[in-house]
Amino acid sequence: MAKKVMDRRAADNKYLHRDFHVSGDLGIEYVGKRFGDNGVKEYLRRFATAFYSPLVEDIKERGLVALKEHIENIYEIEEAPEVLKTTLEEEELLVEVSQCPAIAYMKSIDYTPSKWYIEQTRTVNETIADNADLGFELISYDDETGKTAYRFFRRCF
Repeated sequence: MAKKVMDRRAADNKYLHRDFHVSGDLGIEYVGKRFGDNGVKEYLRRFATAFYSPLVEDIKERGLVALKEHIENIYEIEEAPEVLKTTLEEEELLVEVSQCPAIAYMKSIDYTPSKWYIEQTRTVNETIADNADLGFELISYDDETGKTAYRFFRRCF
């Protein structure tokens, strides 16, 4: 019998990162307990500024459409595009999420998100908006399901 060799790379495998959400929340909870609300916000601002700098540059070049595409890509990766609704107008991007896939996963394994979990939506998006010279408003957020609505908009200077 001939020996068969299979050539595989990690990149060949589907990337699912659901446990990342738990790990990230545990890290934020640690920061929150040690350094309080302002510590969590400062940590997330620093992270978002560094990590999302390429996105910010893309937004500055292409406008809100770049942000819309980025958000839609996230929900494709999460395998939950059906929970997302985006409405792009000339001066505003409205984002509505009927249920957060990360919260649904965490609850399915009996993990309760920390009280700071919302900051991954609020502070990270505020930071992206600030760095891209946009405004950001969190319109609504439900702690139980992660149902949320928020908008990015062009600021008038």
